[in-house]
Amino acid sequence: MSTIFHIMKEEYERLVKAEKAYRRRIRQLPQGAPRVKRIRGHDYLYLARRKGPKVVYDYIGSSGSKQAAEILEKVNKRKQYANLLRDIRPNLRDVKKVLRGKI
Repeated sequence: MSTIFHIMKEEYERLVKAEKAYRRRIRQLPQGAPRVKRIRGHDYLYLARRKGPKVVYDYIGSSGSKQAAEILEKVNKRKQYANLLRDIRPNLRDVKKVLRGKI
């Protein structure tokens, strides 16, 4: 086997491992999009997510609270992992093409 094949195989293994790690991290973080609702002059943070055909709102707390800031940070981290995962997929597809089923 050629050196290029070994390098591509190592790259494939690295990409697969990174994809699994990103998926695991995404599952551990809260799902949903943050929404601020104004109720009687006060702002409250909710996480909006789909549960089947319905949209479910999970109450987090007032928009200025420490818990709300932590949730927003976690949601941003999840978005970063999703972007990294989106970048890995085309690279993984290209490496598979180069290896042509020899993995």
